[in-house]
Amino acid sequence: MKWIVFLVSGLMWIGATASAQEAAGAADKPGGASEAAPAKAAPADQAPEEEEKKRSPYYKKVQGWLWIEGVVGISSYDPDQFGALSLGTTAPGGAPKEKGPQWGFSLGTGFGGGFFLGWYYRQANYGEYKLMKTGLEFQPTIRIPYVHIMFRVDIGFARMFGGNPWQIANFDSGGVDTTFGVGLRIPIVRWMSFAANFDWSYIGLSVRGDTATGRETSWVSGQQLAGTFALTFHFIGVRKN
Repeated sequence: MKWIVFLVSGLMWIGATASAQEAAGAADKPGGASEAAPAKAAPADQAPEEEEKKRSPYYKKVQGWLWIEGVVGISSYDPDQFGALSLGTTAPGGAPKEKGPQWGFSLGTGFGGGFFLGWYYRQANYGEYKLMKTGLEFQPTIRIPYVHIMFRVDIGFARMFGGNPWQIANFDSGGVDTTFGVGLRIPIVRWMSFAANFDWSYIGLSVRGDTATGRETSWVSGQQLAGTFALTFHFIGVRKN
């Protein structure tokens, strides 16, 4: 009888120990799950930082709806490269090729990105006379990191004033400007960029003046080459992306 009592007591002690261990394991599980949860939430906490990085002042991407651009550079102009005047002039050999400074500006929209369409004005000073060009400007841009490839197409009105290379009395002129250019645009901060480009222009002018036989009109066509630098300000919508 004594051994039976010892056996029953031992079984009861083993059962109680096993139940206590199961209860302790069940109590530990919620705590472990709560500690693992913050690790999974870490990527979500990093998303705002990445978004803020894209919106920082140094995000290298040309954008914005309103563009205001100032241009300065050097140019050369041969007024009768492709066709001389038929008017009687006192300057032998036609109009000489001249070099001089050029400045101007553009105003338009970038359509929220690097696709500019607007109005341009350019003026070059060649000493004896000045050449003015104004009209519609189109600038498509291929956006790659840090440096963008840009193209320029200008179509507008051209005029020589402040003198003339043919020494024609009562001189007046007006005609067409067609310009093609290529260059690089470098974003500086999100609302400003710098550009350097080379332009080739066809200038066709209708020239009027007084000659020995009276008031006459003739057509002259030439070319202008220019290397320019531009500082462009981009406004409205520059923080969207």
